[in-house]
Amino acid sequence: MRDDRGSAVVEFVVLTIPLFVPFALYLGFVHAQSQSAFDAHNLARQVARAYITSPTEESTAARVQTVVETFSREILSKRGITSLPEVRITCSAQPCLTPGSQVRAEVTLEDPSIKPGGYLRFIDSTSTKVIASDTQVVDIWRST
Repeated sequence: MRDDRGSAVVEFVVLTIPLFVPFALYLGFVHAQSQSAFDAHNLARQVARAYITSPTEESTAARVQTVVETFSREILSKRGITSLPEVRITCSAQPCLTPGSQVRAEVTLEDPSIKPGGYLRFIDSTSTKVIASDTQVVDIWRST
């Protein structure tokens, strides 16, 4: 009879490692996508909140710009995202800060770390765009 010692280790290496490596890469990719989606939604919520709490219509643009720049500097730049996100504001009433109206902030974030080619980034150089939105309601008791 032959000696079977060590065959379990060989089977483990031959069968498990080729399955584990793609799974680990996939989990890393899913994590990166989830983090970008979370960041985009968080930014949309912060922008909408800054917009509806502005004291006047004239100060809304400056407040939104400050939130976007601060968020980009403090959060996004640490993940390698250097471009400022695009922000689009839509309102259910005019003027936007009418009490009870809805303000929707849509954020488009371009993440260069997530590419359609996955971890084979050298194949495809396009970035993935992540779009998130949040709707806030202007306080009904707001004085105009």
